[in-house]
Amino acid sequence: MATPSAAKAVKSLNTSPGRRRFVFKAFSKQIEEIEIDVYRSLDPLKAEPSPGSTFFRDCLIQWRELNTAEDFISFYEEMMPLVQTLPQIILQKELILSKLLSSLHIKGRLSLEPILRLVAALSRDLLEDFFPFLQRIADSLVSLLKNGADREPEIIEQIFTSWSCIMMYLQKYLVRDTVHVLKVSVKLRYYPKDYVQELMAESLSFLLRNAPVQQLIKGTSRKLLKGSFTYFAWTLGPYSNWHRRHSWEE
Repeated sequence: MATPSAAKAVKSLNTSPGRRRFVFKAFSKQIEEIEIDVYRSLDPLKAEPSPGSTFFRDCLIQWRELNTAEDFISFYEEMMPLVQTLPQIILQKELILSKLLSSLHIKGRLSLEPILRLVAALSRDLLEDFFPFLQRIADSLVSLLKNGADREPEIIEQIFTSWSCIMMYLQKYLVRDTVHVLKVSVKLRYYPKDYVQELMAESLSFLLRNAPVQQLIKGTSRKLLKGSFTYFAWTLGPYSNWHRRHSWEE
């Protein structure tokens, strides 16, 4: 009888020695192989957007070339006139974010990766003005996970790559108020799947390790963290992948 893991197996390129070009990977194996380390990404990080452009606009154009899903093309056509300059983005930030979050649903799975990348790009344009949106973004990611994304390793990786990029882009500001970050992310940190909790720990570990001690004490005193999670996030960092390989459970 097939197990739930076997039922979720997918056909993947065989990277190990052998004649078979493709092999089937169980869900647990796919989760093990998720790697999220935006601080060591091989992709070059542009210090500035293209001349006269914005990070959001550059990202939108890039993904229009890569993604031909009908709903993303519609999103592109609607957004492009609104994001030509940074003043435009600042003025239309509420509308832009609402459109992004309304596109975060499992039915639009083919557009999820560019939408999630655009959320991160928006944070890089807005910087401190992005803070009020963190709660809504975290809640939208929880909703996406609950509606089926937590059984889709590829989407899980896209979600936490986006969140990790936001943490990286805003790190300079977020370390001043880690209590707020911990508060808005509580539903993600305590999501009822171990592998989601561990990926969330990875995404926050760098931020927590670089936060002032006073902020960490304040966060702990408000009971926004469990002791085990605090230790996990502080100490494991990139080694959390090892933990997933050795203690993953359905």
